[in-house]
Amino acid sequence: MLAVGAITLLAAVLRFYRLGHQGFWFDEGNTALLVHFSPGKMLGLIPQTESTPPLYYCVAWVWARLFGYSETGLRSLSALCGVLVVPVAYGAGSKLISRRAGLIAAALAASSPLLIWYSQEARSYEMLVFLSSVSLLAFAYALEDPAPRRVTAWVIASALALATHYYAILAVVPEAAWLLWVHRSRRAVQVGVGAVGLCGLALIPLAIGQSGTGNASWIANAALGRRLGQVIPQFVSGFDGPAHSVLEPLAIAVLVVAAALVFFRSDGSARRGALIAGGIALAGLVLNLLLIAGGVDDLITRNVLAIWMPAALFVAGGLAAARARRVGLVAAGLLCGIGVATALGVAFDRNLERPDWRVVARALGTHAATAAGAPERAILIQHYRDLLPLSLYVPGLHFMGGSGATVSELDVVSFTAPPSAGFCWWGSACNLWPSRAQASYPVPGFHTVSRRHELQFTIVRMVASHPVRVTPALVSQALTATHLANDGLLIQR
Repeated sequence: MLAVGAITLLAAVLRFYRLGHQGFWFDEGNTALLVHFSPGKMLGLIPQTESTPPLYYCVAWVWARLFGYSETGLRSLSALCGVLVVPVAYGAGSKLISRRAGLIAAALAASSPLLIWYSQEARSYEMLVFLSSVSLLAFAYALEDPAPRRVTAWVIASALALATHYYAILAVVPEAAWLLWVHRSRRAVQVGVGAVGLCGLALIPLAIGQSGTGNASWIANAALGRRLGQVIPQFVSGFDGPAHSVLEPLAIAVLVVAAALVFFRSDGSARRGALIAGGIALAGLVLNLLLIAGGVDDLITRNVLAIWMPAALFVAGGLAAARARRVGLVAAGLLCGIGVATALGVAFDRNLERPDWRVVARALGTHAATAAGAPERAILIQHYRDLLPLSLYVPGLHFMGGSGATVSELDVVSFTAPPSAGFCWWGSACNLWPSRAQASYPVPGFHTVSRRHELQFTIVRMVASHPVRVTPALVSQALTATHLANDGLLIQR
């Protein structure tokens, strides 16, 4: 218990440290916006703006009113879920494999750079990890003895996981199938699996409605092989970090060692438990491929986080093998060390973090005309056509209509860093396409008064001696390397 407590404390430090250091990025901006509405309006907007079920947002709605709407306040829900994953990992590993495997699984969860990243994001993914891990823990108990109360615990955990994210099915379906196969004659198991199935079926109309909005259609545009090839490397070493080209292959080598230890150095029940956990993870991945074959292609690493815990238990089972204690401990320490080093490297490198629109808001606010009755100001964001998340920090933003507006200030925002991968859902270039600021913007009536560089952004401020009528067509004529069709021209009232 002391060891579990120490590992849990480490997890808390890694997750809550600098929790509000990064601003909201686009996806988090949707969460921050939704929780400001009334419950009824929020639930009505979720099918239009999100591609997940509503449980996380309902909890976040209450959470924000208790702990605030700031980055720290909203993200602390995910951070707490990330901390709670650690003792659950110990419990699941201990029940399914051994106490030694449980400790290693807890350490892997605490130091995982992937789980740390999503523990610091105001989205549903870390809650998915937590609830699917609780489901796995309940599954381990029900597999041993399918008493009604144990099966009921599995049903509740599984239903909550499904209500958090549709891809919880990657863990829940293999668990249900295994319980039915082993205890097919037990009434409690039959009823429990049926109840979970009904919960899943109840979510289908919402899922179909959300699929029609195209909120996740961008995923299938990337090559499946590329996305599939990212899962294991990102599971073990996160998205990016210092010395990633060295640490990632080293972490994958540890996985190979762990798999070999499961088959050649584990004993009896420990090997069986590790193979059950690995089988659930593998079955979940196969189920995802079957969904893709059926036309549902949302496979990216964050959407398969439900199988992170069973995969981690398989690795922990190998590293805890009774006939390879020294090798297993060294390998486990190495894997945890890689995770902590990567997570800390990201925490102190702005080039690896989320785009921070707060610096843009501060730069714009410094020069904003805020006096009563002052003319509106126009803001051009190159290669970006969304109000979020800038509108969270600069109130009163809306898109300029074709007829234009009369303004005395025109600000141009560009994102000057190169793209991290061209296709991503994390890091400093996520949801942004690079666009270098021009040497000048010849918009009639305006002259440049300042050019500021803040993190990855460049903000050019132009003012006019008297209010000028600005239209999208007029601004488009001043652009050389870009076209206004790809840019966002906003107005701040």
